Amino acid sequence: MNGIRVGKFGAVMLLVLLAVVVSGCAWRGACPVEEQAEQPKVVKAEPVIQQVDTGKLEARLADLEKRLAADESAIAEAKKIADKALKCCNKEYVTIYSEVVYFGFNSSVLDKESTDKLDRVAEKLKMDPDYIIEIAGHCDSVGNIDYNILLGQRRAEAVRTYLVDKQHINYPRVTIRSSGKAEPAAENDTEEGRGKNRRATVSVLGYVKE
Repeated sequence: MNGIRVGKFGAVMLLVLLAVVVSGCAWRGACPVEEQAEQPKVVKAEPVIQQVDTGKLEARLADLEKRLAADESAIAEAKKIADKALKCCNKEYVTIYSEVVYFGFNSSVLDKESTDKLDRVAEKLKMDPDYIIEIAGHCDSVGNIDYNILLGQRRAEAVRTYLVDKQHINYPRVTIRSSGKAEPAAENDTEEGRGKNRRATVSVLGYVKE
């Protein structure tokens, strides 16, 4: 009996609560099941005005002008060199001055007499920047062909190194080659003849100017 009464009492309470809710909805005029989502506010974007740094802009323009001037100067210098090279190619070089330096057997070491001769060669080269120099290394007939080619190359390189390092002749002005034993200056039958073939010929070349 007590359980039944409790059940009835609970039912009565539910009915009372339901009546209160219904009366409240009626008083407000509506009872929405879900609350409407709040609409986002539209904010009008203000225009952004960027400030121009005129100082940086002027510095950038000055830098570009400087680079342009440097490029124009480099182009002019390159053109001058190309014109000079073309002029040289269209003319036949002639020997202005020459010296012959001699070496010991199987050696590429310059002695005092040889360096004195090369000093005179350097003086001629310094007289005209258009002069160039050709160095040819030679050998006697002792030894095989391949070895003599290498020995003649070392002799020519020894002369070039002296002129460049000691006399400060520009490296591009000096060309070298080796003929080995192919261009003897004397017969190889005697020691005297072989001594004359152990040499490097040094030629200062120039062209006739108009």
